[in-house]
Amino acid sequence: MVKKNIFMWTSLGLICVLIVSTYLTAQYYMEFVKYQQLYNETLKELQKFDKYIFVNLLIDYGNGTKEWHNNTLIVRWADLLNATKMVADVDYITGEYGAFVTSINRVGGDPNTYWLWYTWNSTSLNWDFGPVASDAYVLREGEIVAWIYTRF
Repeated sequence: MVKKNIFMWTSLGLICVLIVSTYLTAQYYMEFVKYQQLYNETLKELQKFDKYIFVNLLIDYGNGTKEWHNNTLIVRWADLLNATKMVADVDYITGEYGAFVTSINRVGGDPNTYWLWYTWNSTSLNWDFGPVASDAYVLREGEIVAWIYTRF
């Protein structure tokens, strides 16, 4: 009889925990959906001011790990270096020809290996080497750029 009572109260307690956790999960999901919708509406409103643009940025660590930052919202006329600093921890040195990135997200410094940047050429369907230093390259709406940790 005592074992039946313990089983019954344990089962009742677990059912109560299940009900409460289901309610909280539903509550948090509804909040997530609400704030996601507000975020998307805010992004659309910001685009109307013609002050912001979206770009797609790839960080390829050279070891098979690739990190995409699609539809990254940046200020119009922002350069690649500043856009990269918005999504990653970037170390660089500035020289005569502009900024030279030495590490992204604490990856860098390996012998004969460097961070190089490329822009996607939608005509030839290839990555083109960046023509200038990253702090001198102004991004355009919808542009796709990549940082690739490259060994020479």
